Amino acid sequence: MSDTAPAPHRPLARWVARLGIAGSEPGTHRVTGPVNDGAERTDARALPLFQDPAWRRTSVNAGRDDGPAGRTLALQHPGHGTVYAELDDYGCPLRVSAEGTDLIARIEQGWDAPPTGPDVLRVLGGESLDLRHALLHRLTVETDPPPALFHALPWADLDMVVGNVLTMLDETGPVRPPGRELRHWFTPAARRLAGPLAVLERGMREGREPAALRHEAASLMTGLLAAPSARIPPPTAQRLARLAERLSARDPLLRHTARVIGSRFHEPAAGRSPSLSLRLDPVLPAAARTTGASYRKAVRDELFEAKAEHTPGGRVRVTLTFPADTDEGAWAAVADDLVAPLFVRTADSEPRRLWIALRRRAGSLLGVLDLFAPPDRFELVADEPAVPFAALRTIPAVELLPSLRASSTATQRLWDAAATALPAGHSVSVALRLYREDVTG
Repeated sequence: MSDTAPAPHRPLARWVARLGIAGSEPGTHRVTGPVNDGAERTDARALPLFQDPAWRRTSVNAGRDDGPAGRTLALQHPGHGTVYAELDDYGCPLRVSAEGTDLIARIEQGWDAPPTGPDVLRVLGGESLDLRHALLHRLTVETDPPPALFHALPWADLDMVVGNVLTMLDETGPVRPPGRELRHWFTPAARRLAGPLAVLERGMREGREPAALRHEAASLMTGLLAAPSARIPPPTAQRLARLAERLSARDPLLRHTARVIGSRFHEPAAGRSPSLSLRLDPVLPAAARTTGASYRKAVRDELFEAKAEHTPGGRVRVTLTFPADTDEGAWAAVADDLVAPLFVRTADSEPRRLWIALRRRAGSLLGVLDLFAPPDRFELVADEPAVPFAALRTIPAVELLPSLRASSTATQRLWDAAATALPAGHSVSVALRLYREDVTG
């Protein structure tokens, strides 16, 4: 980390342009300079020009090309009077109010601990979506902003889409398309939330196939698991928890994930979390070391169970058991073509995700992986929903190799069977080829 603190006033947007000559109307200016002085592929915030701490936050009445003029977020250098206007994703001036300009300057002065009072949310909530997104994105990347700031995002738009999905799930009436697309506005607060939700809502309105709807439902619930719940206003969080519960009625394999989401989003938290989480030490307990026996640990949420058997040889066998009555749901996935995600978490490294192929056994779905125990205390978490092998197409093949290496010969046959129905270039097919080359080479 650099010992030099960043300049307090730098671009919020990715693009800026130099302010040029005065406009045709008194008090207006035209944005005439090229985007980022010609370095349009560079993030304006990283340009050497703006590492000078002399820049000051301001706003100017400006327009670009033949477009109308309006108050625009800008930076001014008092030493030489140069002014740069900030631009949105379309290269248009980033609009701001006078109050908004003062608020941005105030937030930038206290960047690591921005204010969050009612006046802050009132002013921020009245600014353009482009401005709100730019500010919250920068804060999220560079700091750990107070969750309340994210409540200034347009959650009413998201509530409308959630309401449409609930109405269609409950079959209680017709719905109209949302008035405004959710786009990327919510990504500073939570990834994989607005995107899957919007695609699911549209897919239900257009009558898409159940498999496609189930894919988006699983993606949405995966995003909800990872979403920082405090960044979502409580009324919206309650609606999302209800949505997760209703989606799980369409596929029983989503029930566990829905319960974990509900436990996180309900205020206050309702009892013990149903999470399928197991915490283990790298060294066996003294009793197991003395007897040479394995150490077993298990956690259960209704018909969902995770077990870990830690052996004296330093290996951990993980067994997942899920309900097999998947044909009860209208969107149920094919039980013979499923893989479940498992996260291995340690304190000093990024979570590692593995995939466990599932097979039917004694009325349940069963999956097993055999891992080497990490050198430090670790946690195994199996809360994300199982997905068809085809859904792994976006996972790089090399990231699937650890899962294949930890699979038994019988489990690898499940991967082979799945690959026969997938294109040759699919990540599963490529991973199997790489694995065999590694074994035979």
